Amino acid sequence: MVRRIQILLMKKEHPIISPYLIYLVIFLSFLSCSTDKSAIKEEPPFMAEESFNKANDLIKDERYEEARGILETIRTRDTSQHYAILARLRIADTYFESELYEEAVVEYESFLDLYPHHKYASYAQFRLAECFFERIKTVDIGYSWAKRALHEFEQLQRRYPRNPYMDVIDNRIKECLNLLAEYEFYVGNFYYKKGSYNAAIGRFRGLVQNYPDANKVPEALYYTGLSYSELGQPGLAIDTLSNLIDKYPALEISNEAKKHLAASASLKISDSLK
Repeated sequence: MVRRIQILLMKKEHPIISPYLIYLVIFLSFLSCSTDKSAIKEEPPFMAEESFNKANDLIKDERYEEARGILETIRTRDTSQHYAILARLRIADTYFESELYEEAVVEYESFLDLYPHHKYASYAQFRLAECFFERIKTVDIGYSWAKRALHEFEQLQRRYPRNPYMDVIDNRIKECLNLLAEYEFYVGNFYYKKGSYNAAIGRFRGLVQNYPDANKVPEALYYTGLSYSELGQPGLAIDTLSNLIDKYPALEISNEAKKHLAASASLKISDSLK
């Protein structure tokens, strides 16, 4: 009806146009607008805290995909950003707990790039390192993961020296170093068995120099000494095996070194008598 009256008003020649008609049009237009506004329902406010707690409960129940869906919603809808930031971190956790380490790495790195000084930044850095540590399986295929894990644990020590994971980190770093040393020994022993003694010596000596506290150091010294013997360098062989005996007198491998030195000395005397 309002539209029809408006059309009539546009036609100046219409005989019934009067001020009263104009007032009527204004009144009806106002009434129409009021009715339209009342029909629009306001969307209830997004309850970020409640949603975040629900997601945490789902994570506890190992329902990671469902939790991730809620956390993604929080990340996009929390206007305060408080829970949006935490949701980003928990999304990374859902991937980690699902053993989807590649995806977890992306999320933890993103969190650290955006919030390097956040109170949970050290936690994100620790979890990032764990993503690589958890993928270490065996010596022959775990070398690259151990190297990256070591780097991330050392980053944690440097960037967040007051982090609450110091005891764990020390053990993790030691494990990584031992595995890296084991890899060097693995390769060195391969060369030794092939008779490539110079290549073997390079690996064994690298192990001793780069990982002096590793468990494989005594064996590396022993096979370095044997390699020198095979290459006809008795002086270097004696020095290396004597060093092993002096540093690790209680180990069985030191007894083997003594036997080798004794056998070499006996052979030398025998040769001189010929």
